[in-house]
Amino acid sequence: MFILLTVAGCLDRPLTPGHRALEGDVWVLKLDDSGDREWFTVIDSGRFDEAFSIVEVPDGYAIAGSVSDLGEFHPTPRIILLDQEGAIVWDTTYPTPDDRRGTGIASAGARGFAVVASRGLLILTDGDGSERHRTDLAAEGEYWAIAPLGAGGWIAAGDDRVSRIDANGSVTLQEPAGGVSPGSIPIIVSDPAGEFLVAGEAAGAPGAVIAAKFDDRGTPVWNTTIRGGSGEQYLLSAAWQDVTGGYGLLAGVTGAEPAGVLEVSLGEDGSILRRNTINASAPVIWTPGGGYLSAALAENNHGGAMLRVERFDEDGATRWASTQRLDEYSRAVALIPTADGGSAVLGMYMKY
Repeated sequence: MFILLTVAGCLDRPLTPGHRALEGDVWVLKLDDSGDREWFTVIDSGRFDEAFSIVEVPDGYAIAGSVSDLGEFHPTPRIILLDQEGAIVWDTTYPTPDDRRGTGIASAGARGFAVVASRGLLILTDGDGSERHRTDLAAEGEYWAIAPLGAGGWIAAGDDRVSRIDANGSVTLQEPAGGVSPGSIPIIVSDPAGEFLVAGEAAGAPGAVIAAKFDDRGTPVWNTTIRGGSGEQYLLSAAWQDVTGGYGLLAGVTGAEPAGVLEVSLGEDGSILRRNTINASAPVIWTPGGGYLSAALAENNHGGAMLRVERFDEDGATRWASTQRLDEYSRAVALIPTADGGSAVLGMYMKY
């Protein structure tokens, strides 16, 4: 199982350099297994639209995000469901008395979705997006992540804690996040036995990445910190569990030359087995058959952007590269492989 969450967005009220209200749109690009465009969907409510997480479901793609009035930045959590051709099936917001962004989403199968929002608000929905239950952890943290547990229920992570929530939305566990920075964008990897890993940037070690393992009772088992060389910083992009019970991490490298992506293999006990640098860009993810997918924005300015998606073999050789012209200044938020062998990129237009 592998998980990717790369968040892009500004925490403050969005303004242009001239201090005018900024409009944001959400976009999704679908590529086939050769890197050719299948469809491109723009979601434009006429307000400030944001997106942070995307998952594939049997009938399409579900996106977690938020929407806010222009000039009045008060985000409301939101789920958007697209069909397999990129058409919007439904688009639902979940009003809250205070500002909350929907930043993580997971599928509950036929039961619908679980979306987690700022400060640990968990919303469970039916398959048509109607709200079934909400749990407020009364926590802090702008960005939260969520993942299903093999035995049922959910693990949510954000701020400085992890929480386990059962299928009915009741909190059954809360623990410190094992050294993951409160300001980090966490990634959760769960396994069928109920154990789970939480990874992110390390608290008290700027530029380092940490992975913390918990057993099925939520008891910390180990944590491992990955540090770089002088001036080198890592931004975690993806994590997964391999067939041996160990874990892999992918992190974008900044502050050093050459830039690229660090890949780290961890043993079942958290020991660092291998680390190497890939000539790729973040966001980056493994592909099910081996190798990597990477996305990068070039020539990004107010007149538009050029998005380059690349598929690499296991040895780092480029299999194909797809270049797509975008109409506005953009941010690439997340990249996922799809069940048909293709890929989907989630992004945002920032319209000045």
